[in-house]
Amino acid sequence: MSNVRQISVFLDNRPNQLKGVMAILKNGGINIRALSVADTKDFGILRMIVNDTEKAVDVLKDASYAVAVTEILAISIPDAPGQLSRVLDILGSENVNIEYLYAFTGASDKAVSFVIRVDDNENAANALTRGGIIQLTENDIAEM
Repeated sequence: MSNVRQISVFLDNRPNQLKGVMAILKNGGINIRALSVADTKDFGILRMIVNDTEKAVDVLKDASYAVAVTEILAISIPDAPGQLSRVLDILGSENVNIEYLYAFTGASDKAVSFVIRVDDNENAANALTRGGIIQLTENDIAEM
């Protein structure tokens, strides 16, 4: 199984919060590979995959941000109609619940990559492998 670590940063939902995180990562030499921001009225959750997870967590915690690390799956599929539906069919056939997903730019313009947070990483990874879906590692993503 090739779980990838995702960093979640909890932010107040007010101006310049995201800018502050980006400045800290820039100053730490951290390169963002995938990013998603979800919000509520009072707070936001910045989710990201970076080229150096440990260093990113350290610099963010040093700056007093609330940070969590979660294991997710990352996949690469052909950039063609129906490919995400195929992935969802594979996971659905195993009763894997998808909590969220987001796309990110991959290494090829012929493929698209997704971060997938599920309720059972092992079951999902095994089902994706059986279905011929390419799973990415942290190294794969860091080298993109």
